[in-house]
Amino acid sequence: MIRIGTSGWVYRDWRERFYPKGVPQRRWLSYYAERFDTVELNATTYRLPKAEQVRAWCAAVPPDFRYTVKLSRLITHRRDLPERLDEFVANYFERASCFVPSLLAQILIQFPPYLERDDDRLERFLRKLPPGYVYVVEFRHRSWFEPPVRALLERLGAGFCIHDYPGLRVPEWITTRSLAYLRLHGAAGLYVGSYSKRRLQRWAGRLRVYEREARDVYVYFNNDTAAAAPHDARLLRDLLG
Repeated sequence: MIRIGTSGWVYRDWRERFYPKGVPQRRWLSYYAERFDTVELNATTYRLPKAEQVRAWCAAVPPDFRYTVKLSRLITHRRDLPERLDEFVANYFERASCFVPSLLAQILIQFPPYLERDDDRLERFLRKLPPGYVYVVEFRHRSWFEPPVRALLERLGAGFCIHDYPGLRVPEWITTRSLAYLRLHGAAGLYVGSYSKRRLQRWAGRLRVYEREARDVYVYFNNDTAAAAPHDARLLRDLLG
């Protein structure tokens, strides 16, 4: 299955571009979920939602909807693994456990651009995370794109995020048979610009290849400015038929 969605759904400039006039913000998620079957939850990167908020998110979507939840910056954006890492991880996953399990597809680990390759650190980090979840890793420093890193992800059963972050040439690795994962960050720059139909046709062809290599394929558009993301997500879905 190929699921296509956007990175977040609450953006003011989506009003009257994606959300029709008169649809209140409290209904945006249910409106979104009527049109897409997955979303990447950005809010958890910056702060832990309250348990009742998580329950509301789960109640607003149909049972075949899927969330990808981003790991907290308190955990991922450290140059050194902090002494309190275990505490941060426990707090985060206590809240993640509030999601209805069938709605939570995977957890995205987005490392910052300044974090360079350190295989030992990566393995220790991934082994700190609790079992029972699917993890996918996004690297934003080119030093990580080496065969031993791919082998490490494969050995630990972690997914690899294929993406088009500006200035990088990211390999198209499928590191687990269960998952292929693609993030599209913007055609004109980070978070900016719609993709042309021709570029999306090329991605559609690649996604068909990913589909043969992985059980599930997830695609998220992160070009949220001016509601380019939902526009491109719908176009890509149409191109895939």
